[in-house]
Amino acid sequence: MMRKASLVLLALGALVFINSGCIGVKKKEWKPIEPQKTHFVHTVQYPGETLIIISEWYTGDANNWEILANANPQIDYTKIVEGNKIFIPENLLKTREPLTEKFIDTYLKKDEPKEEQKKEPSSKTETPPKKKDKFDLFGPK
Repeated sequence: MMRKASLVLLALGALVFINSGCIGVKKKEWKPIEPQKTHFVHTVQYPGETLIIISEWYTGDANNWEILANANPQIDYTKIVEGNKIFIPENLLKTREPLTEKFIDTYLKKDEPKEEQKKEPSSKTETPPKKKDKFDLFGPK
């Protein structure tokens, strides 16, 4: 019985030795698997950038901002700051051209409420409206 146990241990030792690559077994070279690129990365550079503006520029649709918010849970979309990396799903991309400051300015000006035209003072002096009495009197005064 002791002899069988010794033979089994010797056989196991030989298998371990062979599988370790010491005798004639060539190890395959290890190569990391390249991750599939599923997102385009935009780095925030300018003041005033919002997910709506970024979405409009890269996807062509400002309404995709919610998809961008979901794709970037690490970012508080209400407080985007310079240096934030925004991941944009490849399937939404319409352009890979970098976002321009001119586009941001144009977009922000488009959304500003138009100022009401200021009334120009007339050359005539306007008479202030007459004050009304507490009681409206009728008849001759």
